Amino acid sequence: MDKASGANFDRIQYQALRDRIREGDLIYIDALDRLGRNYDEVISEWKYITRTIKADIIILENETLFDSRKFRDMGDMGKLMEDQFLSSLAYVAEQERKKIRQRQAEGLHRLKFKGNI
Repeated sequence: MDKASGANFDRIQYQALRDRIREGDLIYIDALDRLGRNYDEVISEWKYITRTIKADIIILENETLFDSRKFRDMGDMGKLMEDQFLSSLAYVAEQERKKIRQRQAEGLHRLKFKGNI
């Protein structure tokens, strides 16, 4: 279980999982942004796991939409659909991370202005 921020993939528990994934494994993730929040890295990791290793991922938050086994069974059309859905949600996750950073910076700025830092 990985409780660290999904800001990047340099997480100890994620790297331990990545080293253990084998063909045919099934990985459950609460939400796509728990996998990661960097658009390019999410796409890369998803494809590495599902296409290179040939393991599967289920995103519990959107299980009907994100179950890589369904896309695999659809052949080339499944790859296209998976790429489109994944791209859209990975973009949203990255944008949320940017909003979090912006809010943190604004909060720190207010604290500095008030002399609390």
